Formats: sequence, structure tokens, C-alpha cells
Amino acid sequence: MYDIGWELLYGIGRFFAHPLTYLIPIVMFILGWRRVVKERRDFHTRVFRAVFDVTAPLLPGLAAGLTGSAAAVLLGVTVPFSFLLLLSFLTGLILLIGRVKWLSPAFTVSAAVLLALLLPLWETGNSRVDAWLQELGSFDYQGVLLWLAVLIIMESVLVFRSARFFTSPLTVKSSRGKWIGAHRMRRVWLLPSVFFIPGGMLNALSWWPLLPIGEGGLALFFFPLAVGADRTIYHTLPRPALQQMGRRLGLLGLAAGAGAGLSFYYPQAVLYTAAAVFVLRAALQVWQRLEDRGRQPFFQPGARGVKILAVLPESPAAKMGMTAGEIIWKVNSIPVHSKKEFYHALQKNSAHCRLEVMDTDGERRYVQSTLYDNEHHEIGVLAVKENDDLPASGMQG
Repeated sequence: MYDIGWELLYGIGRFFAHPLTYLIPIVMFILGWRRVVKERRDFHTRVFRAVFDVTAPLLPGLAAGLTGSAAAVLLGVTVPFSFLLLLSFLTGLILLIGRVKWLSPAFTVSAAVLLALLLPLWETGNSRVDAWLQELGSFDYQGVLLWLAVLIIMESVLVFRSARFFTSPLTVKSSRGKWIGAHRMRRVWLLPSVFFIPGGMLNALSWWPLLPIGEGGLALFFFPLAVGADRTIYHTLPRPALQQMGRRLGLLGLAAGAGAGLSFYYPQAVLYTAAAVFVLRAALQVWQRLEDRGRQPFFQPGARGVKILAVLPESPAAKMGMTAGEIIWKVNSIPVHSKKEFYHALQKNSAHCRLEVMDTDGERRYVQSTLYDNEHHEIGVLAVKENDDLPASGMQG
């Protein structure tokens, strides 16, 4: 127990001494700041504050990290420090260049495994670098592949959970030069992850699945892992698109687990599994883009009504239960066909509004709310710009 206590303290200290522990939240805040800038340019308002991109993923990331860590510890996954150094370098580089979609563990961890297996074939002539490369090449990575499979499944859960929240509305011009609306889920999660690394005070246990690693003890390493996802959705509501993405990632995680299991019988499968996971993850991104081609944008000005692109949290529209994708047909019994008509209809009654809304199932319903001072033109509905709007204009009707 004495050794375990010290290793826990050392592990926590390693976590807070790691640069990624601080770089990841900084990048999360920058993503939030950029989102706010884009929302204000499109709609003259923001949906959430910039810090929301740091606080909202905090608990889900912690839960996913604890789940992945529990799986790694129970499986007895051990990794060399040299591998964590390589993974840290890859993750930091991706964070610095801002390519959030490359933060999928199917990219970062798979690429680190591939490099760990291939780099030792190259001799640099530098004794320190060559020693680091040899340490990478002297380790087997079957346990890392198991951990990778768990991480991809955790990523699928995080993406699936984001289907209900955390998307940002935006407006862009289509290839035909017309304004259309979209939703973007651009998210980074910090997953505190626990590993065993060789060279510590903990003794390897022969009955543990993967812990027997030869001479020497084990140390706990708390690693700040970054998982990211980036998806812009033009042709449907964000919820079904992200749920579909989550399901596909879940299947990829199961496939990675199957490859990891096979590698215990055929060690050469480690290289093939890591390469296959990397390629399949890239193929999923290409598949999503191909699916979107030729499909009609879901959020675009129509001939009748005003389609809701987004609803501001805690606004009168949110309290009335209005959601993205619904169409406002009438405001205070006045038919509306554009944002301007919607705005003017709201002015007819500055203290109360009654809306006729068609939901995403085609059913019509009536909602109403009392308006307070300064709310008569800001009930919290965001919609796509009209094609005769100025480039920076938007709607906070």
C-alpha cells in the first residue's frame, strides 16, 4: 500500500507536469472564441460563451478518461515512456496546427503505433535518438491496441452524446451563391488516462492479464489525452447525423478490438491492425463527404414560413420548446414568409407573441409566451440569412 500511494502521487505529479495538460484547455478556449466570432458575424449574437467549449466537454471527457483508464488497468496495459513521448509529440503538433478532426485516437494512437514499429528501422547516428528508437522497437503493442479499441468506443459515445447538444449554427454560401445554414460540432475532450510504464515501485503480478513484463517494477503514468471531432452538417438535422457518426465509430472500435485480439496469436497483426484502423477512420471522413454531395441543404430559405436554424438557450423561444428544423408559419396570426415579415409581425404585440409552428414531423402546433422589455424583437430564434441580406446580417428575431 505504501508503494501504491507513492506511485499515485508520482502519477498525479506527472499529469500536472505534462505540457498537454495546459495546452489542451487553451486550444479548447481558442475554439470557443473562434466559434463566438463566427456566430456574432452571422447572427449578431452568440449561442454560448467561449468558455463553454472548455466547461461543457469537461465532465464527459473525465468520465470517458476514467472508463478508458479502468479498462487499461484491468487489462494490465503497459506502454514504454518512449511511446507516450511520441504520442505527446503527435498530439501537441495537431493541437498547434488546429486540425481537430485528426485528434481521433484512430489517427493519433494508430499513427504512434505505426511510427513506433517503423522508426526503429532507421538509424540516425545520434546515440540518444537511436536509444529512444530502440526502446520503441523493443516493445510489443498488443495491449496498446486493446486500449485503442476502448478509446475509439469512448469517442463514439462522446460524439453520440453531442448529438443533443453542443453544435454551433452558421451560415455559408452554397456553390450557387445562395445562403444556406449548417451546424458544426467542433469539439476537443480532455481524457485523463492512466497507464503502467516500466520502471517503478509496483511489482508485476503474474495473474494479471498483461502485466508480466520481465524484470523491474511498474510505475503509474497519468497522461492527458486529447480526443477531438469536427463535423459540419448541411443536409440534415445535427442529431441524426452525429448519432450515425457515433454508431460508425462504435463499429470501428469493435473492429479494432478484434484486430487487437488477433495480435495476441499473430504478433505481426499489430502493424496491420494499426494501419487498418488509421485507413478506415480516414475512409469514414471521405464517406461522409461523399454522402453529402448532391443532397439538398436542409436549412435554406423556403417559399413559406421561416425555418429555425437554432434557438438561443434560456430565451423565450427555448422556453416555448422550439427547436432547430421547425418552421414558423404564423406570428400573432400573421403569415410570415421571410425574416423581415417575422420581425414586423412580432412588433404587432410587444407584450405577447403567439406562434404557429410546424415541427420536424410535419405536425402543426401553437406556442405562446409573454415578452418583457427589450424582448419583443429578440425571442431567441436564429434563421438563415435571406439572399438579399448584407453579408454580415443575421437574425435574432
